[in-house]
Amino acid sequence: MINKTFNLLIALLLFAALFMALDNSYTDLAKKEEITAISIEDIAGSPDIRGGIFSDFIFSFELLSLLLLAALIGALYVAKKEA
Repeated sequence: MINKTFNLLIALLLFAALFMALDNSYTDLAKKEEITAISIEDIAGSPDIRGGIFSDFIFSFELLSLLLLAALIGALYVAKKEA
């Protein structure tokens, strides 16, 4: 019973920390001023702007996703075989 209560307390504290971080994400903690938001187009690149993460690094991104998928399937296979 104590173990479940301890786990619940930790989960609530993590939720509170996450909520406070999200609540304060639009203001600078030192100055309490609004921060300029970064749009999706600035990160990913819009069709009229060359650049962004999905234009220059799309092959690397796809290769990494396949590698991580293969590692996940391999880890599941090894774990299933040992059990």
